[in-house]
Amino acid sequence: MKNYSDEELSRELNSWEIEKKSGGFGSSYKTLYRTDYTTIAAKAFHIPNQQTGEVHHFDLSIRIFQRKRKSDNWTEKFNHSENEYGTHKQLDIKSGNGKAVAELAKFLNAQFTQVGKTLEQDTFIVDKPENVNFSLLLKNMSTIQKEEFGQGIRIETLKEYKEFLERNLDKNETFIQNWLDAEGGKYRKQRCLIFGIEFIDHKREGELSRKRFDILTRSSIIKNEYVIIELKSPCDDIFKIVETTSVHGGSSVEYHLSPEISRAIPQILRYKSIFENTSDDDDDLRRIGIKKGSVKKCIILLGKRNHADPIWEDHFQSLKNNFSNILEIWTYSDLIDKLEITIKNLEENLNYLELT
Repeated sequence: MKNYSDEELSRELNSWEIEKKSGGFGSSYKTLYRTDYTTIAAKAFHIPNQQTGEVHHFDLSIRIFQRKRKSDNWTEKFNHSENEYGTHKQLDIKSGNGKAVAELAKFLNAQFTQVGKTLEQDTFIVDKPENVNFSLLLKNMSTIQKEEFGQGIRIETLKEYKEFLERNLDKNETFIQNWLDAEGGKYRKQRCLIFGIEFIDHKREGELSRKRFDILTRSSIIKNEYVIIELKSPCDDIFKIVETTSVHGGSSVEYHLSPEISRAIPQILRYKSIFENTSDDDDDLRRIGIKKGSVKKCIILLGKRNHADPIWEDHFQSLKNNFSNILEIWTYSDLIDKLEITIKNLEENLNYLELT
């Protein structure tokens, strides 16, 4: 009886895939239960109607692999027992406190969905992402399928980022920065998509002349044009409106900028000045891995919009629209709105791909 190494067994059992065979036949494996010493897998063999080519039914078999030590190879075993009515072979899949049985039920339900259909290509059945061999999945996809798959993944990712921001508008600046830098920056490039897909090559916490910027990103590759983003807290105030009435009956409006934005404005403009006046061979630029260029935009991200107060909204929009063509104020509400538009555009494009 054949022995299997860990790698050979994984390759043998494959993943949630119904593999198309010649003549309309198909086969599918799923690991139902696995420990260091026992592996239980189900195999379905799909049998077509010879006239129509549609799957008529499928045969089921259970495979059990065991070993005594982790260093051993796997050996396939078959269990049987004897009852009072005589010899009766039965397959024991009681391992795992019912987990194997539960996984078997899911596997059978997935196979039933193929009955009455023609197996025109390999079919991947996704129950849980951890059960999918994504390398194999992508290998068997057409270029169009890969494009649709990638587009769908990006849409779902951006939706999760949008929901994350909506849930955490009461958090501080450090909380947002820690989220961007989680697990040593493993997801930083992806998570910086919240600022817009028009920006590329995000750098975090770079230092120039002992001044540390939050995010430096690029808006143009050929021209070396950059954007500096200064992160503040979603719960920060932006400004207060103070309206006073004179003794003559006239009125005037004053903007009382919050301490946070009052500090952020000179801070980000100082970063711009230092960056643009740095020499081409500057050690800090070389360490960060960027070339000298011009800063076309400085964005301060803080606070959230006060949708409940139409006067505040009106004044903020006026301030935002007329502040500067270089210096901009974004709220986290603006960021969420921006994500909604991006998601909608990607969804419409995905729908177009599916229809054509």
